[in-house]
Amino acid sequence: GIEKTRMEEESMRIADERLPSLSSVADGMIEMIERPSEDIAKGCVVEASKEVITEHEHVAFVSYFARALLLSWVCLIVRFAVSEIRVARQKCKRNNELKFTWVELFQYRLEHHFSTSKWAKPMLLLSATSILILVGGAMLAIVTTNEDFTFDSDSAWIAWTYVADPGTHADAEGTAVRFVSFCITIGGMLVFALMIGIISDEISGRVDDLKEGKSRVIESNHTLMLGWSDKSLAIIEQIALANESEGGGYIVVLADMSKVEMEQQLNHAMDSNERPLKLLGTTVVFRSGNPIMEHELSKVGVSTARAIIALSPMGVEPDEADSTMVRQVLALNSCELSAHIVVEMQDIDNKALITMVSPDNVEVVVAHDIIGRLMIQCAREPGLAHVIESLLGFDGDEFYFENWEKLTGCTFFEVTCRFDDAVPIGVKKASGYIDINPPNDYVIQENDRILCLAEDNDTYTANDGSFLSKCIVLSQKLKAAKMTIPRRGKEKLLFCGWRRDMADMIVQLDEYVAPGSELWLFNQVPASERVELLKDKDNKDEVRCSHLAIKNVVGNPIVRRHLKILNAVDNNGEALNEVSTVDQFDSILILSDEDASTCEDSDSRSIATLLIIQDVQRNLIDKKKKLMMDEKMNSSSSSETITAKVLPITTIDGDTTDMNNNTNENDDETECLCHEHKCVPISEILDTRTRSLLSVVGCTGYVMSNHIVSLWMSQVAEDRDMNAVLSELLSAKGCETYIRSVDHYIHISSCQEEEQKAVYCFWDLALLARQRREVAIGYKPHNMEWRDSTDLILNPPNKNVPRVWDMKDMLLVIAFD
Repeated sequence: GIEKTRMEEESMRIADERLPSLSSVADGMIEMIERPSEDIAKGCVVEASKEVITEHEHVAFVSYFARALLLSWVCLIVRFAVSEIRVARQKCKRNNELKFTWVELFQYRLEHHFSTSKWAKPMLLLSATSILILVGGAMLAIVTTNEDFTFDSDSAWIAWTYVADPGTHADAEGTAVRFVSFCITIGGMLVFALMIGIISDEISGRVDDLKEGKSRVIESNHTLMLGWSDKSLAIIEQIALANESEGGGYIVVLADMSKVEMEQQLNHAMDSNERPLKLLGTTVVFRSGNPIMEHELSKVGVSTARAIIALSPMGVEPDEADSTMVRQVLALNSCELSAHIVVEMQDIDNKALITMVSPDNVEVVVAHDIIGRLMIQCAREPGLAHVIESLLGFDGDEFYFENWEKLTGCTFFEVTCRFDDAVPIGVKKASGYIDINPPNDYVIQENDRILCLAEDNDTYTANDGSFLSKCIVLSQKLKAAKMTIPRRGKEKLLFCGWRRDMADMIVQLDEYVAPGSELWLFNQVPASERVELLKDKDNKDEVRCSHLAIKNVVGNPIVRRHLKILNAVDNNGEALNEVSTVDQFDSILILSDEDASTCEDSDSRSIATLLIIQDVQRNLIDKKKKLMMDEKMNSSSSSETITAKVLPITTIDGDTTDMNNNTNENDDETECLCHEHKCVPISEILDTRTRSLLSVVGCTGYVMSNHIVSLWMSQVAEDRDMNAVLSELLSAKGCETYIRSVDHYIHISSCQEEEQKAVYCFWDLALLARQRREVAIGYKPHNMEWRDSTDLILNPPNKNVPRVWDMKDMLLVIAFD
């Protein structure tokens, strides 16, 4: 019993001193106490001793590993310091005359590593921490009097606790120990401040990268816009309108400019007080990058996009911009595309380059060519700008291709009245050819797709054709009312301003006008330089016109005295005996100033020119009216003297005519003569925000050129066939859009009596127009302005409801001539 008690005490002493934390050994001790066997107790003691030895070996291994790791890190720091010293010595040897201090060298090398290595900051932090722990641990080992306190096991760990937790050094005892602990703590605070700064910089850099839009876009079936220009916002707005019926969509923009700047422009347009941009459920994603780089294109989902719009760069020469677009197309062709590409170019002569590199999936839109053709047509047809803008935009009616099985076998003449909420324009045949305004006897084939003008692709259906027979009978009764539309005679046109593509505009205008017409060019370009400018640095041939005679006038369009009288000069600048005034022209076109720094500056000059021309026209007409009235008054006074003061005039029939009535008739005649040559000047406007300024001063003659080009590109992006349709409608060849008086189709003059008013429905006039192979697309009442008749000028409602027509009403048609 005494031996057993002694063995129990020995076991408890060993457990308390060497292995207090091992629960398994404690359990063994309890089991050993309960067992009576002496051999089992001895075996447990031996087993506990082995476990203690194993635990000590593990601690020793960890200690040795920590020492090795610390020594390796110190060696790495020493090696780096030695290499930097060698670099300094080499610089001193190579540049004996170069004088610098060690501080300057340290700053230079530190900046070098920070700018060339992304690991420089973390390594600096780790090195500073290691040095602080080593130095602090050594100092603690020196100042501590405890013999068991060694540098390798205790002081380094305590130094780390001081660095990691500033409050740990409060338990230090002794003045020297407290001083060293305080220094280590201050160093630890600096190290952690450095760590926070590095982490903050890294997070800020990541956030900036997110703001710059460098991450990959994970989208499909989206519209991809490459580049950013003054047309971008209008394109985004139109595509958003097109996506509205589908609940919205995605537009991804990749441009070589700041993502933040593009987002700011979009937000500013959305927050505008006047005509704010509405996305209507569409999400716009911006990314910064070079669009002509393949790896940048791969980040914006180029292979999964449904349409790609490539915008021409701004601020560069047209030829250079077009060459950039050629490279853009080549970069896109290197990717696997499922979408068609809409490319904006600036020179019509460079269009063939795109066709050469990508003839199948690219639609080219030449902005300057479109603007030139549009300006010419709008100058000759006042009000056409409103029609074209309504025709191209998605806000209202637009073009749709659709196959209608129930109309197979019908002629195009019969199809005219088969859509209550749409207007058939043409047919896309199975071969892919788009026939706008086909012959009346053309039979709709099985695979033909009818081109209609409608509000949306799901807002119109084909009716049963019950109204068609009634319209045909009525049209046959009115067939005698068909009249010959008068052709234009010789015209006199004025172009104010200069464009780089002036030669192309002159050639296009020459195809429209009758022989003997005149074109006066009024701008600040010297007459002697215009011939060379028209050649465009020998890129074009000399302009030769068969219908136009060109007259040069040198002057500033925003100076009133230059606009009062226009004196023609020859190519050498010598004055000719030809003078004209602004009230004598049939059409006046004000071109935007390409030399202006911004669109706002160009529009300011255009508005000034427009207002001056209108005021000069008004003054000249008033002066002519006054002169005519004076001449009539003088002739009237002479007549009174000759007739010996006979006031009443007796006619052959015995009726008496009052002189006052004659005077009123003469006044009406004078008014007609004064307004015979008055025309509405048409000004080119680049910025859509200028529209509100024009409405304030009551100016209606303007063309939003950039806006219309944006609408065009949006239409082609949604349906590539629209490029062929719109190109024909704005070309001198093929079908064009005309504004014609209703009395060209019905005898309104013979229907002035109350019981014989001109009461017909729109389909009646549409069928009359089809007899001339014309497509009636809408009308404008005489008592409404263009901006107020948007719902009527295209695809009017209630086509089968009769209305009273006035001889001043206008019918909008698509015709060949």
